[in-house]
Amino acid sequence: MTAYRELAEMLEEVARERGKLAKIERLAETLGRLEGEELRASARLAAGSPFAEWEQAVTSVGWVTVAKAASEVTGWDLETIGACAAAIGDLGEAVGLLLTEEPPDAMSISEVDARLRELARERKAAAKQKAVEAMLRRSSPAEGKYLVKTLSGGLRIGADVTTVEEAIAQAFGADREAVARAHRDCGDIGETAVAAREGTLSEIRFRLFHPIGFMLATPIETAEEVTSELPLFAAEDKYDGIRAHAHKSGSRVSLFSRTLDDVTAQFPEVAESLAKLPGSFLLDGEILAWRDGRPESFFRLQRRLGRKAPEPGLLAEIPVAFMAYDCLARDGRPLFEEEWTARRRELEAISPDLLVSPVHRAETPSELDTLFDAARERGNEGLMLKRRDSGYQAGKRGRAWRKYKKALATLDVVVTAVQQGNGKRAGMLSDYTFAVRDGDRFVNIGKAYSGLTDEEIRKMGTHFRRITTARYGPVRAVAPEVVLEISFDSIQKSARHKSGFALRFPRIVRLRPDKRPHEVDTLQTVAEVYAKLIGQTGRGA
Repeated sequence: MTAYRELAEMLEEVARERGKLAKIERLAETLGRLEGEELRASARLAAGSPFAEWEQAVTSVGWVTVAKAASEVTGWDLETIGACAAAIGDLGEAVGLLLTEEPPDAMSISEVDARLRELARERKAAAKQKAVEAMLRRSSPAEGKYLVKTLSGGLRIGADVTTVEEAIAQAFGADREAVARAHRDCGDIGETAVAAREGTLSEIRFRLFHPIGFMLATPIETAEEVTSELPLFAAEDKYDGIRAHAHKSGSRVSLFSRTLDDVTAQFPEVAESLAKLPGSFLLDGEILAWRDGRPESFFRLQRRLGRKAPEPGLLAEIPVAFMAYDCLARDGRPLFEEEWTARRRELEAISPDLLVSPVHRAETPSELDTLFDAARERGNEGLMLKRRDSGYQAGKRGRAWRKYKKALATLDVVVTAVQQGNGKRAGMLSDYTFAVRDGDRFVNIGKAYSGLTDEEIRKMGTHFRRITTARYGPVRAVAPEVVLEISFDSIQKSARHKSGFALRFPRIVRLRPDKRPHEVDTLQTVAEVYAKLIGQTGRGA
């Protein structure tokens, strides 16, 4: 049996490698030595989860449970563990530093897999803590680090599931696209790895009811960027809702979000309406707040998000609908490799009761801008442009799809709080809460995560640490000194911020060291932008 320690040490080496090819080679070297159930479990663990996507299982072990377990095993108090995790930006990293022993009784990969599955079945928090303690007591620093990262839902080693796919292909001499296709069709990177070793990738058949990556679009900001390609594109409205894949067979329906979470219970009326349609299918589309035959604001839809069992009153207050715009499988036949035009025909043939996005055509940039303005008038974000000859590249962003959006406006704002980011920016103060001026005070209006380079964020992080005025867990309140220019796509009244407004998709355009805090935009300016957006005038709109 192969020790889990070997896998953990390999993950540590992968994390240290800077280049993607080197990461793939290191993963392939280890996976290539494994077979059977050990290979199946190791491929899943290398991808960040002990479970196949189709299982829809989680260990449900929270931060506090892990921290308490680590405290019992290391002897350090919870405050110290919390401080280490906050300083590093990752509880797994902190636990790896606090563990100092290398127990001789090493766990095997199969044993770790079995214990993590037992954790998922356990319902009592105290029992979960004891189970985590038992694993940590038999863990080296590297093992403890990656066990906790696995429990936290992210390895953060610079290698995602597509990297593991490439490593599998390299380890077993398989075609890269065949590996990706098999993984997409079965929803299990572990099964895919075993099939690649055994040379049976082609025997894997498409199955419904597991999350599949979404095809993503490359943004454009002007119609002229696609002038030469316009005749190749179909244009659809870009809806402002929740992207979802809808799986249906018989009376069973499952909805998966872009984060690959099952959100079926959150939208029972969507599942009920799709269940009435004939045949089986997999559709790509958008869940929208919907009333009187048109979409409502995303801010309305937000009240429906995260509610596993929305009460009848909320269902009546904020009705939703599923807007379908692609058909990825129908009656057992996958359509990912078919051209968009063929998939569109399949979509339109399902049922007249299915809500399907209208398709438009533009021959010139001016015609495209006219379509854009009409989409905005209908309450949508802009346009999606899809090449009529394009296949559906699950989980990839490419130029076959373009999203045409324009910032509604920009505002000069001041930063009032900062927080550590996630992923490659874990440990960096990259999440900025910002405010506008209301008389002699500043009132928060949003939070931005993107727009600055890593170097700018590192430099600003040093400054924000110097001007920190208070700490609230992971959040630092800072003196209102740093001015930013922020762009955004929409604005809505909201009780979440003291300003009474919230921005949709705020992005940092640039730092404004040339401006002082008293020069930032005012709450009155925000109200005027909002009034213009909804076609009204006056501050009280």
